[in-house]
Amino acid sequence: MENIGEKIRHERKAKEMSLAGLASRLGISSMTLQRIETGKTSPSVAVLAQISHQLMRPIDFFIKEDKAKVLHISKDRQPIMKSSRMKLTVIAPQNLMDEDIFINLGEAKKGQFISSHTEEGCSFVYILEGEGVFEHNGIEYHLKPGDTLYYNARFPHSVSTNVNLKFISIFFKGKR
Repeated sequence: MENIGEKIRHERKAKEMSLAGLASRLGISSMTLQRIETGKTSPSVAVLAQISHQLMRPIDFFIKEDKAKVLHISKDRQPIMKSSRMKLTVIAPQNLMDEDIFINLGEAKKGQFISSHTEEGCSFVYILEGEGVFEHNGIEYHLKPGDTLYYNARFPHSVSTNVNLKFISIFFKGKR
């Protein structure tokens, strides 16, 4: 985890500023800036505001802590929804990235597995296995493995297949 001083040093060097040059612009001694960068002292709010201005970064950039985030969801903890023609596995739960993004792994059997309907949002689909026919607002799209599809779900759409189909879908609720 980087502290404020490490972030200041990193940004100063990225902008190719010398320690003395930035200290001069701030109206503080090089020793004071060096002590801030090494974590021996913390900058006052006023000095940090000047630093953020000189380094062209918002003040919260230096204060926020970035944490390495890892979330492992084992297969047995992924909710599954089933119907006679389709199985949908929730591979990324709601609120993982955003409360309005849903990521699912779909498996469909031969026939129409999603009847014509509308939803408030947009969807992105990636075909893993099999082939399918996606109908959107009266236009058919023939999908094969590796194909992607992005569509406005507010228009009537349906999906059918002549073989088993496997896909990943990402639904963006409320998005246009």
